[in-house]
Amino acid sequence: MSAIRWILALALVLMAACGAPRPVPHAPAPKLESASLEQLVTTFNRNAAAVRTMQLKLELTARAGKKKYVRISAFLLTQKPSSIRITGKFPLLGTIFDMASDGSVFELNIPTQGQFLEGRNDVIPAVTPNPLEKLRPQVVLNALLINPIPDQDHVALDPSADPAEYQVLVLSPGTDGIDHIVRRITFSRYDLLPHAQVLYDGDGVHSTVATYSNFSLVDGLPLPMEMTIDRPVDGYALRLQVVKNGTLLNHPFVQADPFQLQPPAGSKVVKLSANLGAQPAADSTAAR
Repeated sequence: MSAIRWILALALVLMAACGAPRPVPHAPAPKLESASLEQLVTTFNRNAAAVRTMQLKLELTARAGKKKYVRISAFLLTQKPSSIRITGKFPLLGTIFDMASDGSVFELNIPTQGQFLEGRNDVIPAVTPNPLEKLRPQVVLNALLINPIPDQDHVALDPSADPAEYQVLVLSPGTDGIDHIVRRITFSRYDLLPHAQVLYDGDGVHSTVATYSNFSLVDGLPLPMEMTIDRPVDGYALRLQVVKNGTLLNHPFVQADPFQLQPPAGSKVVKLSANLGAQPAADSTAAR
C-alpha cells in the first residue's frame, strides 16, 4: 500500500512540474560604457574634423506648426568651412526648391512659384504666414555632426545628467567675463556616440534641438542615418533619413561650385528682410 501511495505522489509531482510555467531567460542589460570629458571631446572633434565635404541623398519630411508635409527626395551638400546646399524634388514636379548658402547669405530658388529669394542667415522675420519661411540653411549645417568644438570654448560635464548619458556643456567665453552656453551634446553611455544636441542662438531665446540615430560606419566614421532638427520657437521641424548607400564623404563635386545659385531666366528676384518681409529687388526679374 505504501508503494502505491509513493507512486501516486510521484505522479502528482511530475504532473505539476509539467504544467508549471518555465522561467523565461532575459537578455543581460546592456553594459554602460565609461569615458572622461577629454575622451568624449577629443573623439567628437576628431570625427567632425575628418569630414571636409559631404554629399547625402535623403528622404526629407517637414512639419510646420501642426501641418506635416509629404515626404520628398532631397540632396544635401556641404563643404567646410560654411557652405551648404539642399535641393528638394518631387515626382512629376521635379525640383520644388533649391537652397544654398556660403555661411552669411543664402539663395532660395522656388521654380514652382517662379521666385528666387535672397537673404541673410542671421536675419529671420519674427512672424511669417508659414513657419518654414523662417528656415535658413545654416540651421541645418550647424546641426550636422561635422562641426568640432572650437578650441577657445570651455567644456564641462553636466552632473545632473541621466546615469545612462553624458551631457557635455559647451560654453563660449563672453566679453563680460561670463561664459554663455552655446551647445549641449548628449552622448549615450551604451555606445559613447552623440545622440542629441541642443544649439543655443545668441539671443537667448531661439534654439535648435537635434537628435541622431541609426548610426552606420562610413569610411570608418560613425554617421547617423536618421536625424531630426526641431526649431521650437520658430515652429518647424525637419526629419532627414539617409537612403541606402546615399553618403559620400570627401569626394569632389560634379559641379565646379555647387554653392552659388543664379536666378533662372524670367524668375522674380526677391530680397528678404526681418521687418518688412519679402521685398522685390530693384531689378526684380532675371534676364531671359
